[in-house]
Amino acid sequence: MNRFFFAFLLTAALFVHAEDAADNKELDLDKVSPQEFLQVVRDPLRTDAWGEITGRITYAHEDAALRKGVIRVRVTFSATSMHAQIVLNDKNVYGMEQKNPTDGKKATVTLDLPEKEEKPGLFDFGIEPEDLTFAFIYWDFIEEMPRSESRQRDCRVMKLADPTGKGGHVLVWFNTKYGFPLEARWFEKGALSPWRTLQLKGAKKHANGLWFVKEMRLEGADKKWKTQVKFDHAEINSVGD
Repeated sequence: MNRFFFAFLLTAALFVHAEDAADNKELDLDKVSPQEFLQVVRDPLRTDAWGEITGRITYAHEDAALRKGVIRVRVTFSATSMHAQIVLNDKNVYGMEQKNPTDGKKATVTLDLPEKEEKPGLFDFGIEPEDLTFAFIYWDFIEEMPRSESRQRDCRVMKLADPTGKGGHVLVWFNTKYGFPLEARWFEKGALSPWRTLQLKGAKKHANGLWFVKEMRLEGADKKWKTQVKFDHAEINSVGD
């Protein structure tokens, strides 16, 4: 298996842990500093639990035939780590292991790619591993941009640095009240326009502050391709259930 190591924290498989400011009278996500805001949004689930998500992928490109796939994501959480497995079309298996930060150290993540990936693979659907894990919300903070709306919802917009060292960045629109990401735009170094965009729709809150996304939409900046991921099943349970 090919292994890539990242020094940023992943949130597993479309489960995002976000704090509802209404549930915490001492915290107002609209007024805290951007660093405090991101700290709340990035707070991992620290309990023994497991979850599963299934969904369907549709990829459309003006110069290629329509591609369709089935995806299944399984994830386990603990106080110290997270393990996730993404299965595409019951053929390609992608594994991830996250070790939560301790003693001031950054979290580490291991990503396993199939040794012999069968086409079409995850990347052939226009999907990056960071899309299914929300890894981009853990990229290093650069600055907060002027606030704006995404789908008529007030958002704080954070500029975060691409960890690959290529000089790119991502802009992420976070719901001001809940801290949940609604939109992302990726920029290459020095570019004024994004090369790729992401929208998240149909968020539903589960127990323990977890949010489940019902639909993802990705689109290339050239408008030549689009990817839609619809999740039709999601569950999360305590270990032993």
